[in-house]
Amino acid sequence: MFACIHRRSGPAEHLPVLAAQFANGHELLDEDTIVFSVAGLGRLFGPAPRLAAEIARQGETLGVTGHLALARHPDTAALAARHCAGVTVLEPGREGETLGPLPVEVLPASPAVLETLARWGVKTIADFLALPPLGVLERLGEEGGRLQALAEGRGQRMLQLARAAREFLAVRELEAPVSNLEPLLFVISGLLHDLVREVTATGNAVMELSLQLEMERWEVSERTIGFPTPVQDPLVLLKQVQLALEADRPAGPVVGVRLELRPTPPRVVQRAMFSPNAPAPERLQTLLGRLAALTGQGTVGSPELLNTYRPDAWRLRQRNLFAAGTGTAAAPAPALHLAVRLFRPALPARVRLVEGRPAALRATGVEGAVAAAAGPWRTTGDWWAETAWARDEWDVAVTGAGLYRIYRQHAGDVWFVDGVYD
Repeated sequence: MFACIHRRSGPAEHLPVLAAQFANGHELLDEDTIVFSVAGLGRLFGPAPRLAAEIARQGETLGVTGHLALARHPDTAALAARHCAGVTVLEPGREGETLGPLPVEVLPASPAVLETLARWGVKTIADFLALPPLGVLERLGEEGGRLQALAEGRGQRMLQLARAAREFLAVRELEAPVSNLEPLLFVISGLLHDLVREVTATGNAVMELSLQLEMERWEVSERTIGFPTPVQDPLVLLKQVQLALEADRPAGPVVGVRLELRPTPPRVVQRAMFSPNAPAPERLQTLLGRLAALTGQGTVGSPELLNTYRPDAWRLRQRNLFAAGTGTAAAPAPALHLAVRLFRPALPARVRLVEGRPAALRATGVEGAVAAAAGPWRTTGDWWAETAWARDEWDVAVTGAGLYRIYRQHAGDVWFVDGVYD
């Protein structure tokens, strides 16, 4: 037996408190609806109507009022709580009698199924349940059978229990200021091993690590380290912290350490039987950390395009280097008839204009009359910053040379060849 409460008034944060008085776990269907198991509580409170009355009374004590429903299926209880006023007890095997008068539109059905039912003249849940189950399966498929089972309270499913957010955080104040990395790493190592043990005990791994170092005069130095795959080895995490500190040493003696781990489900790998194992992603992350320690902070990362119209606008992404390409596969790009190969740096050029349009072009490896030109396309931006740009772009066909992209830079009134079309 399951109970569902659909809040009408009162604090939403009191719903989990109310559910906790009757069950060890609950599932939040939305901000106003909560469902939990009340199996076995009949021995304490009596029949289902008395149990429902007790739940409603406890809700009033907490200042929560709404609609309450008890049913043998959690989704059936949620359907009744959302659309039946007051307290509703759905007796096993007779759920259809209680839900029958409700309009069929209250069922969680797709628009196509609702449209089909409307064409059939089905207006209420009772009309829907009167249809032969085999006929519903044949014409509406699996969804139709699921909806009929929901309205009749048939079937079973496990509750998706909501878990309270848990912080994996450790703070340590040092007895004396620490200037060297070795004793500082010794302190961090102890905190890290304890936190990783707590994370793995919950069945999770570490995806991101945040380290704050408190220095004298209340200065704080913060570092955030992301990992390409979830990590459960504290030594791997400690090595990344060491490389990060070597690449960017604290500006002064450290008097306090704050370490926080952000959990995520662990990585599951199915290895091939006859092919060699690929290098672990942790090794690549360690290599990148070593390179950053050698070359300096901000010199190692993954190239990322910026959301701007400024030509060649990009940066090095320092965190979540492997995030690109892990989402949903993009739709296939349309076929391209031309591809442009950009010159880096752009080639300085001399352009002769006739009535404001390019008529001849001369640059390194490019020289000739312009047979055809398209443009100009003017782009400007970032006028308030050092990265300000303003230029006019043209596509020109140079006799005997090919098709080129050129542009005039407003600052200095100079021309460049930006690339060539293949």
